[in-house]
Amino acid sequence: MEDCDLIIKGKYLLSMDDKSTVIREGAVAVKGKKIAALGRAKDVESSFKTKETINSKNSIIMPGLINTHTHAAMSYFRGLADDLPLQTWLEKYIWPAEAKYVKPEFVKNASELACLEMAKAGITFFNDMYFFSSITAEVCRQAGLRALLSDAIIDFPAPSYKNVDEALCLLEELCKKYKNDEFINISAQPHSIYACSGNTLIRIKEMASKYDLPIHIHVSETSREVKNSQEKYGKSPVEYLDSLGLLSGKTIAAHSVWLDDKDLEIYKKRNVKVSHNPVSNMKLSSGVAPVRKMQEMKIAVGLGTDSVASNNSLDIFSDMKVCALLHKINSQDPTALKAGEIVEMATINAAKVVGMEKEIGSLEAGKKADIITINLNKPHLIPIYDLYSHLVYCANSSDVENVIVNGKILVKNREAKTMDEEKILKKANKFNIKKELTQ
Repeated sequence: MEDCDLIIKGKYLLSMDDKSTVIREGAVAVKGKKIAALGRAKDVESSFKTKETINSKNSIIMPGLINTHTHAAMSYFRGLADDLPLQTWLEKYIWPAEAKYVKPEFVKNASELACLEMAKAGITFFNDMYFFSSITAEVCRQAGLRALLSDAIIDFPAPSYKNVDEALCLLEELCKKYKNDEFINISAQPHSIYACSGNTLIRIKEMASKYDLPIHIHVSETSREVKNSQEKYGKSPVEYLDSLGLLSGKTIAAHSVWLDDKDLEIYKKRNVKVSHNPVSNMKLSSGVAPVRKMQEMKIAVGLGTDSVASNNSLDIFSDMKVCALLHKINSQDPTALKAGEIVEMATINAAKVVGMEKEIGSLEAGKKADIITINLNKPHLIPIYDLYSHLVYCANSSDVENVIVNGKILVKNREAKTMDEEKILKKANKFNIKKELTQ
């Protein structure tokens, strides 16, 4: 028998591989940081002797969820400004709050809260855009979560830098510091075409090319953004970005709501990846992204929560359900975006969006051991006829029981093992936005 470090057993093993393999009474053997084998539990146990076993008898074993777009340290702004249009939300509340409160200690504490929430919700990798990202990176490393991140770059002074020159220096430092890091990957992050000049966008593209970085940017989130782009450049945001050379197979276009057929053809031609944020888009009344068309055109789409300031949670399960229902009612077609497709958007397709599909997003021998288990022994999860349907329409984040990243147990029986939950919640409860920002 071969030695391994951990065996996880469950009633169902949902691999999310290209064959959509489902194994009843399945198990995964973990050796070091990778998946050594998976199959029927009796076969895995007859092939491996282990130091530890997690026996999730009535559970789904599946890949860790991937959040393709968020702003983790905004967790302390949860509920600060609800029921407002995007520009009012940004200009009257979020930006003033950021100017007043976003400092290194704030980012550390708020990132800890976000990582705790995501880990307990089964999210093992997130694509983050904010400030003081090196602090968020260290929080992730200590928690054991994976992240793709850097500081959002804007043309005006930001909490973590005074100008674009400083922002690009920070980006270069991150590239050097986290080169080949097992938890942290770095991206270039121009915020948007309305927060970055053409010259800034080109400089960011050059930095991304130098270090072979993904480019993560908000694109066509609102009709106002598209209208302003047409008036200023005579092009849609997608056409404008394409004219500057920012669109490629390494571009992650967050939101992508207001796209016409020409924009979609550019996405297809350039192999652009899309982060779909249905809850945030609905809450801010931004619109409905043409995800069905993207799927038909084989454009990679992954789910994202956006920040808790516009969602108001870091819960991919709720986003999966909303995503399914949104596109059914919008198309008036109950067959639109089937449950299996939605689960792919939270796992293997999300991995494609962040450029990590060879390492995470599915349970396969040789891939990273990023695994979660979903406890099915709940009234709202009984009986069960279809696993994908249950995950999308019935399950919620509190059903996540165990979370393993890189072969290490982060959450066991709902208890955080790498984070001090009591301390994190105590600090969060002490934080309070001053009245002048909420009047």
